[in-house]
Amino acid sequence: MDDATGHVVSFGEAMVRLTPPGNERLERTASLDVTVGGAELNSAVTLACLDVPVTWVSILPDVPLGRAIGRGARAAGVDLAHLQWAPESAGRAGIYYLEEAADPRASAVYYDRAGSAFARMEAGAFDWPRILEGARALHISGITPALGPGPRAETMTAIRAANAAGVPVAFDLNYRSKLWSEQEARACFVEVVPLVDILFASRGALRTFFGFEGDQAEVLDAARTRLGLAVTVLSRKRGKASRSVRLGSVAMGQDGAAIEGPWREVEVVDRLGGGDAFAGGFIASYIADPDDIARALALGSAAQALKHTMPGDFLCATKAEIEAAMSADEGGVLQR
Repeated sequence: MDDATGHVVSFGEAMVRLTPPGNERLERTASLDVTVGGAELNSAVTLACLDVPVTWVSILPDVPLGRAIGRGARAAGVDLAHLQWAPESAGRAGIYYLEEAADPRASAVYYDRAGSAFARMEAGAFDWPRILEGARALHISGITPALGPGPRAETMTAIRAANAAGVPVAFDLNYRSKLWSEQEARACFVEVVPLVDILFASRGALRTFFGFEGDQAEVLDAARTRLGLAVTVLSRKRGKASRSVRLGSVAMGQDGAAIEGPWREVEVVDRLGGGDAFAGGFIASYIADPDDIARALALGSAAQALKHTMPGDFLCATKAEIEAAMSADEGGVLQR
């Protein structure tokens, strides 16, 4: 990657993650492992691993759990210059529980985040022109606008400010049915996505929210021509075993060529955070060279694979380790 200066801005909520050790059930565990996680922060940590300056924008309550989240982000190399600290009366810190499992029992996530300081933010909470000054990209996921009227309004304000400043916007079409309805999500996504430059999605999500049908190349082309995206990235997954999965990706830029990323056989230690690590790796490569989508896919794939080999939401790897894990042997132009 080049030595261009400038930072990436990531906007969203992070929570304390509580996990029963040893695949135990929540209802009978005697202890909980404590870590930190959240889609946009997870991606920011991956960018920091790749030596890309990254700022995480969020609101945390100035209470022990809020400070634990901030400490985790700072320890991972993420800049907190635009993090707002709120009094306890403004809302709590979000929590989520992960019950890890092995086949045939499925893993499960339980949210305890209602009424968080982030969810209760008011529109106009951040000075986006100042935050985005000199930025190389803005990253947000579909989880952020799902958290309430304030986060949704602030998502739109941030994206429009980035558009005005010429800052590329990366958006992950994450949909969480526990946070809002499909109808609510669709109303938001059809407003947001035409304003973004880089879209991370699945073929199923594009069918659900935009009605795009067909094979991967056809869906990618529909996103390019009908939504005006600079690049669309589709995640691919094969295998349903809890401890192993085959992961791939395919993307299309403005030239209309569908580029296939490498397929990877991954031994799964932790199922969470892989897609966020992929987004971070892709963004890091893309801002260095927007024309080399194949390399962006390969770097994202390497970050994703490494993330799944370690517990917690965060990737913990050096830039050299991630780049060493890259392989495009199975990638190339997707044949239609």
